[in-house]
Amino acid sequence: MKVIVPLDEQAGQNSRMSEHFGSAPYFAIADSEKSVFEIIPNTSMHHDHGQCTPANFFSELGVNALLCNGIGAGAANKLRMMGIDVYMADMSPTLETALSRFSQGTLAKVTAEKTCHGHNCH
Repeated sequence: MKVIVPLDEQAGQNSRMSEHFGSAPYFAIADSEKSVFEIIPNTSMHHDHGQCTPANFFSELGVNALLCNGIGAGAANKLRMMGIDVYMADMSPTLETALSRFSQGTLAKVTAEKTCHGHNCH
């Protein structure tokens, strides 16, 4: 299963997770079954709030899920419509923690009530 994780830095498994999906400087693309990942820059990082476009790129990669600490309702809905499940990472501090929680099955899928309504939501 391919999983996307928004990150603040490129520091391998210890990379800090970003608080927000669309404005993350980097994304980890992880294969949870093979325990491998790569970190890529977010080429859509600079956008108006609500105009997040990284989701388009993810569908081309065959991504199945997104693990995030924060995401707007529009982006979450767009991802779900594309067949990508969105999970809250429970404020995971690092990529390693988020992937571990996901593999243990402890993360909940995002609901409309759990989405951000601005960049000061948590």
